[in-house]
Amino acid sequence: MQGFDSVLGWLVSAVGIATGAAYVPQAVRIWKRNSSADVSMVTYLRFLGGQLVYFVYGVRIRQVPLIVGMAANIVGSVVVIGSALKFRAPK
Repeated sequence: MQGFDSVLGWLVSAVGIATGAAYVPQAVRIWKRNSSADVSMVTYLRFLGGQLVYFVYGVRIRQVPLIVGMAANIVGSVVVIGSALKFRAPK
């Protein structure tokens, strides 16, 4: 069972990093268009909130795969939010 847990831990980390990388196309699109008009800040802020909760939980229970995965997702969310704020049209 320990071998399965080890593989599962690596898989959780890999999936977390992959989902964190999934934010890259949105950030690239914002930068290419110099616009974030079609980006829902509420959605990304909610993603970030959930990711922070899971990250803190991972730290609290000392689960490195969860910490790694959520850290990658937090970076992705912050990049999209930062890009969206930079290119947000003034009201």
